[in-house]
Amino acid sequence: MVSQRIYVVLLLIVLAFSVVSFAVNYMLVNEVREILLKQELAISRVQANVSELQGVVTSLSGRTKEISDLIKDLQLRYEELSSRFKELKYPLVMTDSIGRSVFVKYEPLRVVSVGPSLTEVLFSLGLGDRVVGVDRFSNYPPVLNELVSRGVVKVVGDAFTLNVELIVSLKPDIVFLTYSAQLEKYVKTLTDLGVCVYVVRVEDLGDIYNAIMSLGLIMNRADAALELLNNITGKVMSTYLRVTNYLNLTGVAKVRVYWEIFPDYWTLGGNTFQNSIVVYAGGENIFGNTSLSWFVASPESVIDLNPSVILLSYNYGMFGSPQDLISMITSRPGWSNITAVREGRIYVLGGEVEDIVSRPGPRLGLAVEILARILYPGAYNITQVPSFVDESVVSEWGLTLG
Repeated sequence: MVSQRIYVVLLLIVLAFSVVSFAVNYMLVNEVREILLKQELAISRVQANVSELQGVVTSLSGRTKEISDLIKDLQLRYEELSSRFKELKYPLVMTDSIGRSVFVKYEPLRVVSVGPSLTEVLFSLGLGDRVVGVDRFSNYPPVLNELVSRGVVKVVGDAFTLNVELIVSLKPDIVFLTYSAQLEKYVKTLTDLGVCVYVVRVEDLGDIYNAIMSLGLIMNRADAALELLNNITGKVMSTYLRVTNYLNLTGVAKVRVYWEIFPDYWTLGGNTFQNSIVVYAGGENIFGNTSLSWFVASPESVIDLNPSVILLSYNYGMFGSPQDLISMITSRPGWSNITAVREGRIYVLGGEVEDIVSRPGPRLGLAVEILARILYPGAYNITQVPSFVDESVVSEWGLTLG
C-alpha cells in the first residue's frame, strides 16, 4: 500500500514536471517565436533601408557622372574656344554689355578699370602691370594698394563720379566701365574725347563668365581667361556636389537664407550674383523667386518665409559693430519666432570675406566655398560657425584667400 502511494506520488511528480516542462517549453517557444518575428521585422526594415540607401547611392552616382560629364564637356569647349581664339587678330570689333560695337585697334597696354570686379579680373589674368587707373573701391589684390600708394596707379573716382580729366591724362588704350546711374553720360563724354570705352555688366553668374572672357579676348589673354573659368567652374561644381551628397546622405533640410545687405530690410532677389552663390552653396534664397535684383522687403514677409539662416553684410562697420547688427535683428518685433533667430544662426560677413561674397568676379568659386561652410558646417566637420565671419575664420577653415 505504501509502495502504491509512493508510486502515485512519483507519478504525480512526473506529471507535474511534465506539465511544468510543457508550460516552460510553450513559453520558450512563444518567446523564441516573438524574438524571431522581431528579428524578421528588423531584417525587413534593414533591407528596406539598404534598398533606400542603394537608391540614394545610385542617384548620387548618376548625379556624380552627370556633373563629371558636364565638367568634361566644359573642358572640351574651353579647349575648342582656346584654339579658335588663337586665330583672332587685331583690330577687333566687340559688342559690349549695352549693345555698342567697340573697335579695338590694337592690344591695349594701358588700361583704366572702373569697377572692383573688373580690376580683380584684370589682375587674375596677369594684367596688373597694364592697369594705370582704378576706381576708389578697387582694393584687391593687395599689391594694388601698394601701387596706388606709390602713385603708379591713379584713383579716378568711381562709377558715379568719374574724374574724366584724370582719365584722359592717363592716355589709356581702353577704359573698362561697369554699370552706373551716370553710365550714358560718361560713355558719351569719354568717347567724344577719343577714349575707347567698353561697358561690362557684372550682376549675375552669367555676367561674370562673359566679363572674364570678354576682357581676356580684348587684352589678348584668352588662354588665361579660359583657365580662370575652368578653375572657377571646378570649385563651384565640387562644392555643390559635396553639399548635395551631404544633404542626401544625412537627410538635413536645405537651408533657407535671408540676406540683408543694408539695414532696414534691403535684400536680394533672384537676378543677383549673391543669389547664385547661395544656390551653388546648396541653400535657398527666400526671395529667390523675386525677379527684382535688390529691394526692400517687408518685415512680415521675412517672418512668413521663416529663414533658417540670416546673413548680414557688415558694410565696413558703417552701421555699427557685428553685435549691434545682430541685436538689430533679434530685437525686431515678431522676429524672435524666426528659426534663424531662435537657433542663433545669424552671421555677419565682414573684412575681406564681405568683398569676396559681394563682388561678382574671379573669386566666385571661393565665395561659394565660404558660404557652403556657413550654411552646412557639418559637411566640412566644422563644430561651430562664429557670428562674425572674416578672413581669419576662413583661413582657419583651410581656405586660401589669395
